[in-house]
Amino acid sequence: MFAVAIWTWPSAPAQIPIHWDITGQVNGYGSKVVGLFLLPVIALAGYALIGWAPRFNPARPVEWNALSWFGAAYVLLMAGVFGVVVADARGSNVNMNYVVFPLVALLWIAIVNLLVRSGRAKAARTAPPGGIQV
Repeated sequence: MFAVAIWTWPSAPAQIPIHWDITGQVNGYGSKVVGLFLLPVIALAGYALIGWAPRFNPARPVEWNALSWFGAAYVLLMAGVFGVVVADARGSNVNMNYVVFPLVALLWIAIVNLLVRSGRAKAARTAPPGGIQV
C-alpha cells in the first residue's frame, strides 16, 4: 500500500476522496497526505496490534492459524478500501459498497473463526487429562 501511495502521489489531485456515505457515494475529501498515507499507516498499526495481541494476555490461549487468517482479512479490507481511494483519486467512480461489504463479510467470518478456535484451544488447555475427574 505504501508503494502504491508513492506511485500515485505525482498524479493525484490535491483533494482525494476519503469518506463515503451509506449509498457508496463520496461525501468527504482530504489532502494528498491523508488520502494516500493514512490508510496504509492504520493498516500497518492494526496488523502489528493483531500480531502482538497474544503477548498482552499470555494466559489466554490463541489459535495462531485463526489469528493469521484474521490478520489477513483485516489487511485485505484495508487494502480494498485503499484501492477504492486510489481509483477515485485517479478519476474512476467506484461504488465503495461493492468493495467494502464483501470484505467486511470476510472479516466477520475470520472473527467468528478466531473466536471459535480460541474457545476450543482454551477448553483443550483447561480440561483435565483423561477426562473428568471427581
